[in-house]
Amino acid sequence: MNVLIIRPGALGDTLMLLPALIDLSDRVTVTFVGREPGLDFIRPWVHCAMDMERSGWHRLFVNRTDGEGLPVSKAEIAAAFFNDQDGVIRNNLRSFLPEASVHIFRSFPLEGENVHVARYLAECLKSAGLPVDSDRSIEAIQGGILSKKHGLSRRPNKIVLHPGSGSLEKNHPPEFWSDLIKRFCSETDFGSLKPVFLLGPAEESLHSYYEDSLQSEDARIIFCPDKERLIKTLNEAVLCLGHDSGVTHLSAMLGIPTVALFKKSDAVQWGPLGPKVTVIQNQEPGRELIESILKASRDFFEMH
Repeated sequence: MNVLIIRPGALGDTLMLLPALIDLSDRVTVTFVGREPGLDFIRPWVHCAMDMERSGWHRLFVNRTDGEGLPVSKAEIAAAFFNDQDGVIRNNLRSFLPEASVHIFRSFPLEGENVHVARYLAECLKSAGLPVDSDRSIEAIQGGILSKKHGLSRRPNKIVLHPGSGSLEKNHPPEFWSDLIKRFCSETDFGSLKPVFLLGPAEESLHSYYEDSLQSEDARIIFCPDKERLIKTLNEAVLCLGHDSGVTHLSAMLGIPTVALFKKSDAVQWGPLGPKVTVIQNQEPGRELIESILKASRDFFEMH
């Protein structure tokens, strides 16, 4: 069965579809259309991964006139995740792919709905007729299937921190992260570990701040790593600390012990999926939150 799945989004949004795509990988032939950098992590699990920003996919969003078609000309099922209130996307998919069964879904569950985003996406695809099992797909991620796929051989000696995300509302202030790593470095349990700060495009303006404030901790700063360097850096981590961000979700799925700080996000819907995850919710930045993070981190150490 040839299937077209369209769901553009940021890294974390895209990773939420990964459990379902892994479950489908040996059952159907999937062409996935999304956005970088998430596409890099989807490619190993689908027949074809295409960038929404290229290749003529803009034709989905305009009232169709005679002319060129989509980059994909055949599919038995087409599932797309968009707000399509005017029906333009649905009508275009039916026109471009007349033999396909077309299904349009919201990109996310409703606010406050008691369901994880990954489960919601899997259930949507199941309702479209795809042979995906939401329980099986999430259990595979929780069991570390992604780390096995990448063949990770771990000799970790670092604490990796990602102090940003795609939304300022989800972030604790940079001063909190400086205080946090200073506290880690002063603790005998963690003092021998090397701190690494991962900064993405959203944190570019904070690059010089972290360079100045972390000099005494000899922290390494990595800015906008590509896929291979990001995975290599996470593979060297004894522990990863971050907000509700794509890097935090990736760390969890790779089986890295991960402490996720959820300031505004709904952990029921967005909690990171992986075998070694602790979520700390709704705590204000300060001493109590630092103590909670240290406790969660020690708990990981005591487990192994």
